[in-house]
Amino acid sequence: MILELLWWAGWAWCAAWVAAPLLLVPVLGPFAGLVAWALLAPWSALIGMAGLHRLMPASEPGKFRSLADRGSIHWALKSWAPSVYLTVFQPLFFQSRYFQRIALRAFGARLGPGAWVTSRTIVREPHHVRVGARSLIGEYAHLVCSLQPRPGILVVGGIDVGDDVLVGAYSHLAPGARIGSRSTLEHGVALGVHTTIGEDTRIGAGTTIYSAARIGTGVIIGKGCIIASGSAVPDGARIPDGTVLGSGQAAPHPRMAP
Repeated sequence: MILELLWWAGWAWCAAWVAAPLLLVPVLGPFAGLVAWALLAPWSALIGMAGLHRLMPASEPGKFRSLADRGSIHWALKSWAPSVYLTVFQPLFFQSRYFQRIALRAFGARLGPGAWVTSRTIVREPHHVRVGARSLIGEYAHLVCSLQPRPGILVVGGIDVGDDVLVGAYSHLAPGARIGSRSTLEHGVALGVHTTIGEDTRIGAGTTIYSAARIGTGVIIGKGCIIASGSAVPDGARIPDGTVLGSGQAAPHPRMAP
């Protein structure tokens, strides 16, 4: 109930800031006023939503009871504004890469020089996201900074993408995911909660790496693999296509061409 009330209050606040430029209609006339409103509404809404977002208490990472402790309440207060704003304006205005960067940074995203989050990348909690210099997050990739693994439990964590990283389309990054510099995730890769990918590593298309796995530096994992929770893949390992690596199982080291 509290989340629903917060959601609807957010929509009302957003609507008020979207409508604010309509005050220019009596001054400019109907046609010019409506044109001005269409141009200014994304900016006025961004000012109103991002301004209030910055006044909210910081959302800290961790595991919380949903709306039963301070961490989950802070998460709810901090997350609603970017979620509402991006739901409305991302499909319409994020075709402009520059507007997108301004909007994401206004909500706390840390984007390095040349970092590119496409117009169809799903980011709803940018204040928990860092994307390093010259990295690209592909279309329909989901950067999920919070989830409920079971009813009543909330997991919140930042997502950190290093420099010169490629995250392929339709990939899924869970809370606490870390990707080292110069690594590549091909199409449709899924990373579980608190999974770490080392530098100069390549993950093949369709591979799923479950929670708390540790993938070393210079690793090559083939397509369609499954890496179980808590697995540790050492530096330089080569894992062929279709491998299923159980928890605690040693990673194979066959020579496999990138």
